[in-house]
Amino acid sequence: MENEKLALFLKVQQFFKEIKAEMNKVTWTGKKEVTNGTIAVIIISVIIAVFLAAIDSGLSTMVKVVLGAAG
Repeated sequence: MENEKLALFLKVQQFFKEIKAEMNKVTWTGKKEVTNGTIAVIIISVIIAVFLAAIDSGLSTMVKVVLGAAG
């Protein structure tokens, strides 16, 4: 039983050593790239929101006109 616990501990220790080695290989994105990407996502989100609001408003008006004319 003690050998199994030791083997498990060694496997876990090796696992974390491998994680550390892989993390050292990662090329992290710079602050400027993250900022530019965030700004782009915000701008695109606002554009899409305005577009969808316009479509929704237009369709809503059309439905009111059709139902108002039919009633």
